[in-house]
Amino acid sequence: MESSSGKIGSLFKHSIIYGIGLFLKKAIGFILIPLYTHQFSQFQYGKLAIIYLYSGALILFFSLGLNDAFFKQFTKKTRDEKDVLSRFFFFRLLYTTLFLAFFIIFSNRIAAFLLDKGDGYLIALATLTIWIESLTTPSLLILRINNRSTSFVIANTLRFILNCGLNIFFILYFKWGVGGVLLGNLLSGLIFFFLLYPVLTRYLTSKINWGPIKELLLYGLPLIPLSFTLLGLDLADRWIIKWIAGLGKAGLYTLGYQFGAVMGIIVYGFRISWISFFFNNPEKKKAFADSATILVRLSLILWGLLSFFRGEIFHIMVAEEYYPAMSIIPIIAFSYILFGLEEIFTAGFFIKSRTKLLFPIALSCLVINIILNILFIPHYGIMGASVATLISFLFFASISYFVAERFFPIEYDFRSILTDLGIGILLLALPYIGGNPLSLRIISFLLLCSIIGWKEKSRIKRVIRGFTTRGFITR
Repeated sequence: MESSSGKIGSLFKHSIIYGIGLFLKKAIGFILIPLYTHQFSQFQYGKLAIIYLYSGALILFFSLGLNDAFFKQFTKKTRDEKDVLSRFFFFRLLYTTLFLAFFIIFSNRIAAFLLDKGDGYLIALATLTIWIESLTTPSLLILRINNRSTSFVIANTLRFILNCGLNIFFILYFKWGVGGVLLGNLLSGLIFFFLLYPVLTRYLTSKINWGPIKELLLYGLPLIPLSFTLLGLDLADRWIIKWIAGLGKAGLYTLGYQFGAVMGIIVYGFRISWISFFFNNPEKKKAFADSATILVRLSLILWGLLSFFRGEIFHIMVAEEYYPAMSIIPIIAFSYILFGLEEIFTAGFFIKSRTKLLFPIALSCLVINIILNILFIPHYGIMGASVATLISFLFFASISYFVAERFFPIEYDFRSILTDLGIGILLLALPYIGGNPLSLRIISFLLLCSIIGWKEKSRIKRVIRGFTTRGFITR
């Protein structure tokens, strides 16, 4: 039987692999920041940001919460794999095509509300892209279920290269601006679908039992309000900035948020592995506690890299008019550390089938986030929005922990967690005493890495030993 430490090592090993794949999927906009900020005004960047917010909402709408339901059905011991996958894919093809037609027909009205009257074609391009992505999702889920992490990363790498190339071509050569970005996303998504189509065809059959569709819907639909609430918690600040300060400020804030959200490399990669881990190991409470400590320490290293050297990163990647956005990076990145802790704290809700409690918690956090943004943004601008995000994520993590403790108590090492977070904040502040020169920031960052390395010395040795004996990529 695999030890608790071995399970944790495996968890973070797969987290890194999936983190790379997810980063490549989301990194197109980040890698192309030098191009966007030199070719787009803040107003145009804000327009692109609003379209991505629309796309984020559309992804949830098109999924209907069925991805987790499919995952549950497909992993049953008594399942017929072809029946489950075919039912999921063809049902998704049917309802998403109806949604696609609806949003295309009303694209001009949606554009008039979100952007400008003449931007209906942008809404149409974004909608088509999300439709293609929704049909690609079953193939990606199959790769995850079968632990084909190598294929997952390779496929996302190819899409990343293609998407970057198309965006550069359409923006620099054709001068199509925001429309060029969206067209590049659409074409790369279409090619990505056909690239993964062989994975899908292995499981497709024309003989489908449609009866369990009801089971899919009963499991998935109740998750939609929670999903939209969480999306609102993540994105409400940009809507409010657009409303109060205009598209230009929304674009500025979105840029800074993108850099802070690089923390998602760790958090979202961890999230994919974490779901499978806690369902398969609900009794390993010590592993839960250790995972929280390790996640914080790994996150602090990336947080330090982004926070200590944000000025240098901006000077390399970003046009000068966007420099004010760098001020929010440490706060947004720190918020993602809290988001990672929240993911660990809420495991008990799923294990004990108490997920209905998550919606009121998330909704209360969303209300707090909206109120704080409305209060802070008029006085403190994008900095106020970032602080509102931090407070909301802190509230979400704290309430989730205290509620989960009632039915799934875990002894987390909060002394170490709070000490580590405090050390990170202190080391970020220290260089300012000497005028914040690069030399002091390098010293502070190295100190942070050294302290974390010293605290994790024995665990690092075990993980490295596990990587060399079992292999980094399993399939």
